[in-house]
Amino acid sequence: MVKFFYLLFDAGKRFFECEISYYAAAFSYYAPMALIPLLFLSISFLGFLYGDTFITNVFSSWGSVLGEDLIKIIKSAISNIGLENQANNFNFIGTSFFIFFCIIALNTLSDGFHVLWGNERRGFKAWIFKSLRSVGFILVLQIYLTFSIGIEFFIAPAFFGENEITSSLVLFSSTTLFFFTLYRFLVMKAPSLKGCFVGALVSSILFVLAKILVGSYIASTPVLTLFGAAGLILVLLIWIYVWALLIYYGAAVAGLYDKINFVKPTNK
Repeated sequence: MVKFFYLLFDAGKRFFECEISYYAAAFSYYAPMALIPLLFLSISFLGFLYGDTFITNVFSSWGSVLGEDLIKIIKSAISNIGLENQANNFNFIGTSFFIFFCIIALNTLSDGFHVLWGNERRGFKAWIFKSLRSVGFILVLQIYLTFSIGIEFFIAPAFFGENEITSSLVLFSSTTLFFFTLYRFLVMKAPSLKGCFVGALVSSILFVLAKILVGSYIASTPVLTLFGAAGLILVLLIWIYVWALLIYYGAAVAGLYDKINFVKPTNK
C-alpha cells in the first residue's frame, strides 16, 4: 500500500516535471474539431449494427453531463454532416480537413504519452508512424465501442437487470477499459499490460470525482450568462482539458508502475 501511494506521488511529480498541462491544453484545442467527425464515423459504423437512432441516443446519454444545450449542438452538427454526405457535397477537401484534425488531436495526445514514458521521437518519419498509429486507434475504438455498447445496454441488463448501481458499475468498467485501450494501442512502445490497467483504473476513479466537481463548478458558475453561445464551447473545452489531464496522470502512473517493484522478478 505504501508503494502504491509512492507511485501516485511520483506520478504527480513526473506529470509536473514534463509540463504535461501544455499537451492537455493543445489536445483540448484540437479535440473539438476532431470530435464531430469521430462521432459521425462511430455513428455510421455502429448504426449499421445497432441502428442510427439508438446509437445517437447512446452518445447523447454518455454526454449528458456536458449539458443539454451542448448535446443539441453536437447532434445538430452530426446531422448536418450526414446531410452533406448524403447530398454528395462532402468533398475531398472537407473530408481531408476532418481526418487531418482527428489525426492531429490523437498525435498530440500520444506526444504527451511519449514524453511521460521517456520515448519521445521527433521528425517527419516519427510523425508518419504516429499518424498511422492514430488511424489504427480509430479502428480499435470502433471495436471497443461495439463491445462496450453491447455489454452496457444488452448483456448487463439481461443478467443483472436495469438499475442505477449496475449502470454505474458498467460505466466505470467501460471507462477503465477505454483508458486501458488508449494507453495500450495509441503508441507503439506502451507500458506493461498490468501498468496500463493500473493507470486506467486510477484515471477512472479520478474521472468519477472530476465529473462531480466540474459538474458542480459549471452548474454554479454563470458561464452561459457571461459568454452567451460561446459559453457552450467553453464548457466543452473545460471538460476536454480536465479529461486530458486525467488521462495523462493515469499514463504517468502506468509508465512508472513497472519501475516500482510491486512484483518480485522471475528468474529467466
